[in-house]
Amino acid sequence: MNDAFKEVAALVDDFDRRLRRIEDDVANILELLQNKANPPEADNVRPNKKLAYTLREASETTGLSRTKFYSLFKEGKLQRSKAGGRTLVLATELERYLREGS
Repeated sequence: MNDAFKEVAALVDDFDRRLRRIEDDVANILELLQNKANPPEADNVRPNKKLAYTLREASETTGLSRTKFYSLFKEGKLQRSKAGGRTLVLATELERYLREGS
């Protein structure tokens, strides 16, 4: 009877150790998922470091046509900048418009 009790106790201890490892793994996975969903610097990081886009680049990046950009400028929904003879859209302005979804 004593040997059977020791065997059961050893099985319970082994099960408990495995369960603790699984709990630790699940906690680590949840932490990784939370960090991936809400990275601490998410508001300060822009994947593309460009400060401004030409109309061609803005069109390629967003899928909006050049004509649509001109109508957005005219409606005042999007601000343009000029550099020499080039019309530029600041990256922050483009992000604001896309975020607001106007």
